[in-house]
Amino acid sequence: MRLLTVAVLAAACAAAPARGAPRPSALTSTAEALSDALGPPAEGRRALALAVEARVPSLAAPVEAAVEGALSRRGYAVTPLRGAVDPEAAARAGGQDWLLRVQAGLVPGRRELALVGELVPMWASFFLQRHPGARAIPPRLVQARADADPETLLLGREGRRAGAPFAVVRRLARLDGRVLALAVGEVPDVEGAAIAAATPDGERLLSAAGAPIAARAADLGSARPVREPAAVIAIGDYGRGRVAVQHAGAPAGEVLAVRDGRLEAVGALVAAPLCAGEAGSLFGAYAPGTGALLDVLSPRADPDARPRSPRLLYRVAAAPRGGGPIAFAALGQDLRLELLDAGLAPAGPSLEGVGAGLALADLDGDGTAEVIASAPSPSPAPAPRQSTPRADRIRILAPRAAAPLLLESGPIEGAILAGAAGDLTGDGLDDAVLAAVVATPDGGAATDLYLVTADPREVP
Repeated sequence: MRLLTVAVLAAACAAAPARGAPRPSALTSTAEALSDALGPPAEGRRALALAVEARVPSLAAPVEAAVEGALSRRGYAVTPLRGAVDPEAAARAGGQDWLLRVQAGLVPGRRELALVGELVPMWASFFLQRHPGARAIPPRLVQARADADPETLLLGREGRRAGAPFAVVRRLARLDGRVLALAVGEVPDVEGAAIAAATPDGERLLSAAGAPIAARAADLGSARPVREPAAVIAIGDYGRGRVAVQHAGAPAGEVLAVRDGRLEAVGALVAAPLCAGEAGSLFGAYAPGTGALLDVLSPRADPDARPRSPRLLYRVAAAPRGGGPIAFAALGQDLRLELLDAGLAPAGPSLEGVGAGLALADLDGDGTAEVIASAPSPSPAPAPRQSTPRADRIRILAPRAAAPLLLESGPIEGAILAGAAGDLTGDGLDDAVLAAVVATPDGGAATDLYLVTADPREVP
């Protein structure tokens, strides 16, 4: 009996995947899924010509190799067609039974690889011999997709076209009310990246395209009054939830989770969640009675953390993927931006004259975060019934370069007060989103969200 038990356990261990075994790449997963959709060769017709097209040339050869291998394991005799002007003519001339055309590419707005195939019969129809080129049976469409790993994202990433701008700025969405703070990140049960926005009236969770997902009304009954409303919000690992927020004057921060289309409080924080990125989270505190932050940057929610200096801060930002040498940035009310590494040590000279709307993002994938910020002037919110619209600008700065200004947008209506960064277009690189508060004709306020991206699919 003991020998039988040992044998059964050994067989089970052999059949089960090893713990910690690497997941198959997106190329392998999609190729296998596409081949499964095709099934084994029908009617003994094994000869198959394979033509792969990809918008990014560097992706075509790896996809071809993965699909060829998967089809061969299912019994097909695969002949890749490379550079054929007319794949159908080439397949017929080669005596192939089938032609499989595959289109490959990254799904816009998502970090996914997609393959779409058309299986075309190449043999002549007995009943349609008088019609050259007539197909014996109708073509079949098959498709597959999988989450794209970093290597696949690198292969599928398009290069910037000659003469194209470094990045583009476009309006993403308009929200009612005044956005005080933004965060970007991944949230359970939300497909792709999400945008979290804090307003005086509560919090909202939006899709990467700016569509509403969930919301919560603020309950600030116990909050102390402040001169101007302010808030910090972050998306990261906060235990029971991924979204953390604190409003100026509130006694504590809160951890939020998405439940049944709503944002619900699932925990409390003893310090303000300033920002979160690959290098970790930072916590701080508000100066009593104000919407300004003390110069407290703590990797833990420590209510006893001491300020580093007497200065007050507008914003603290984190690079989503670490940002290379620059992991964090702290903007003082003097509009001096302090650049910090993952250990909060100086990561280079401070930048002077940086606007209050701020994000850190490695837009071009060179391993060092850029600074995306509003114009270098104080940015009060537009006054109600303001007759002349306020104009701001979005600037992209390479903080460690001799000439840091990479791009400056045209005038943008409103005052840009908040920003955040993450992969919103699904190309594997950081993007930024900034919030511009505008006055509305009825005397209220609205907020325009602007996307800043170097994704070549967005650059004209």
